[in-house]
Amino acid sequence: MIKQLFILILFLFPALVFADSYEGVAGAAKSFGDYVTDFWSFFDDDVPSFFQRATSYVLEKLILMKINFELGSMKLAWTVAKSVMENFQVASKVASAANALPQDVKAALVDMRLFDGVNVIVQAYIARYVLRFL
Repeated sequence: MIKQLFILILFLFPALVFADSYEGVAGAAKSFGDYVTDFWSFFDDDVPSFFQRATSYVLEKLILMKINFELGSMKLAWTVAKSVMENFQVASKVASAANALPQDVKAALVDMRLFDGVNVIVQAYIARYVLRFL
């Protein structure tokens, strides 16, 4: 309690504030000069700085919103593309086409993982097609 009271007195006691004193005609001229300097500094430094900070804040939020929208649309597109691939049974059609090949050719293509590559390429084309709608 005493500690809080001491801090309150320390912050609110006006004798601890050391201000420039203005006395006489020279003090009045200095006071007016300080006023003009502060006024000019406000319009020359503070106002442009405020607009720069406000513009950068708004642009940052807009860019983050756009990035989040694009990420969400990619997730949606991938979900739709997976649904399309399941409906068309792309993997099973590639597997059935592979079964029509001779055994030695099929074994070589499976070892080279050609069918997996074809499956990935077809999935990529379907996903790209769906992304074009968004």
